[in-house]
Amino acid sequence: MYKSEKFWDRMSKNYDSEENKTISETLEITKKHLKSSDIILDYACATGTYTINLSSVVKEAYGIDFSPKMIDAAKRKASENKIENINFIQSTIFDERFNKESFDVIIGFNILHLLQDLPAVIHRINTLLKPGGLFISVTPCLGQKKSFLSTSLAFLNKIKIVPKINFFKISDIEDLISHGHFQIVEMETLSDAIPNQCIVAKKI
Repeated sequence: MYKSEKFWDRMSKNYDSEENKTISETLEITKKHLKSSDIILDYACATGTYTINLSSVVKEAYGIDFSPKMIDAAKRKASENKIENINFIQSTIFDERFNKESFDVIIGFNILHLLQDLPAVIHRINTLLKPGGLFISVTPCLGQKKSFLSTSLAFLNKIKIVPKINFFKISDIEDLISHGHFQIVEMETLSDAIPNQCIVAKKI
């Protein structure tokens, strides 16, 4: 088991209580781009908060996370809410069970700043999307401006208390997604202690 997987397993116990006010803004933007016929994938779904909220407006939803305890928590929440059109799977975006052009929309909230091989991830997301499909992401841009939070995370990152973090500026995320054969159709900086950049991008 990877060190980061153990970290997120530990985080699963209190993850829901730590979620911030960007949730409602993120859901509002995302729902504008969803249709009742859509099949969506929530990449790094954690405890399934977004997946469960969005499942009511789509045909089918998949949530994946590499932390087994996050997935267990997500499954419990779906069961408690009697939601039947969600499949939660302990997996990664590179899972070969997912076929090319399987999804209408892929969402990735609070994940890109934690990944290392980002061009490969963006390429994989593009491959899994149907023609004209959407990738909707929200990424904390810790490098956009100096704050107590970004400084603290940089220190914790350096001494390896938290998994490796990318300190992106907003332009870094825009370039990364655009260079992955996507056309950006909507952008918004969500309110929080640090800029959280929401990008809606269409596969081209």
